[in-house]
Order: sequence, then C-alpha cells, then structure tokens
Amino acid sequence: MIVVLKHYKRGPMIYVSHIDLLRHFTRTFRRAGFEIDFSSGFNPHMLVNLGTPLPLGISSSSEYLTVSTNVPKEEFLERYNAVAPKGLEGIRVFAPASNPNIAGRTVAADYAVKQIGAEAKRREIERVVNLLSLEMPITKKGETTMKEVAPLINGIKVYPDSLNLCLAAGNTTLRPDKFALFLAEKFAFEAQVTDLWKYEQYVRGENGALLEVDAYLSSLDF
Repeated sequence: MIVVLKHYKRGPMIYVSHIDLLRHFTRTFRRAGFEIDFSSGFNPHMLVNLGTPLPLGISSSSEYLTVSTNVPKEEFLERYNAVAPKGLEGIRVFAPASNPNIAGRTVAADYAVKQIGAEAKRREIERVVNLLSLEMPITKKGETTMKEVAPLINGIKVYPDSLNLCLAAGNTTLRPDKFALFLAEKFAFEAQVTDLWKYEQYVRGENGALLEVDAYLSSLDF
C-alpha cells in the first residue's frame, strides 16, 4: 500500500540536508515498528521517496514523503508522531491508489517571509508578477550571471508584516530567499530571509491551473 505523509520541517531540522533527512525518516520508521517494503537487487533499501528538496534554512508546513508499507492509513500518523524527531512531526496522511510522483509533478510553492517597509511599495512590488521580462543576478561557484525569472513568478502579495511569494518549484526552481532579497534591494525594503516559511505546494491540474498538493492527493485517496 502507498502512504503519503505530509509533515513539518522546522526548528533545527531546517539545517538537515535532503539526503540526511531520508536517514532520519528510515530510522523513525524502524522505531515505529513499521513494515516498509524494500527494493530488490544487490543493495536493497526502503521504498521511501521524499518530495522536492527544500533549501537549507527554510521552514515548512508543506513537505511530503511517499512510502510503501502495510501500515493502515488510520494508524500511520499516530504511530509515526509517537517517535518522530522534533521538527519532522506529521500533519496528515493520504493513501493514494498508486504512486502520486509528487516530486516529479510539483511545479510551484507558496512562501512567506517577514518584511519591513514593503507596504509603502506594495503596488509596484505586486506588479512584478505581470512583467514579461525580469532578470536577476544568480551566483554559482563564485560566478554571477543574469537569469530570466519572470516565467517563474506565479504570484506576489504584500501584507503588513510579510511578503508572500508563489514561485516555481520542482524541476525548475526559483529560490525564495534569493528572490526576496532581490525584491528588497530593488524596492528598498528589508526582507528577513532568516524567517522564511513554505506553506503550500502545487501541481498542475487538468485545466492547467495550479492545484494544491493536498487537493491532488485527496482526489487519489481511496
């Protein structure tokens, strides 16, 4: 049976890498006494698949993992949370009829970052989503190049103390911390990227519109 666990990544866990995160989950499943299916071959491993990688230092209440197990959906969350590491607590469990391939289907995510001073430029900042072209500097391995990011921006909203961003995620990603700092410099406000939270993920619905991952999984649930 396929089970999808929606979970937090917060507290000290925001500094744990994607690979090390997998080790935490496999150890937690062993502590919970779960029977997890293994792959075949010379190096068998638990059939556990994480969602899209989250950049280090970002908290989230919208992370997902898929596991093949015989543990009933109704028991999974309680037993998992009883032994889960602090910061990786489960939120909800789904039982889709087949592997939903969340990592491969994810196309966007919502983030909230604390800001100071953005309200004074709210209209100008929110209009960025309508630009046909927008280049921002991206630095990799000490080399800075300009990257076209307009197609990667799905939404921008300015609230009294937060900047909410809906950005491309998955196979093509626009890092929310880098983009928030870019906007802050461009429009002269402060973005506190050490306090950044991911709170939603999306796949493409049948009509091409963004569909929340929870809604997508619920449609596959049995």
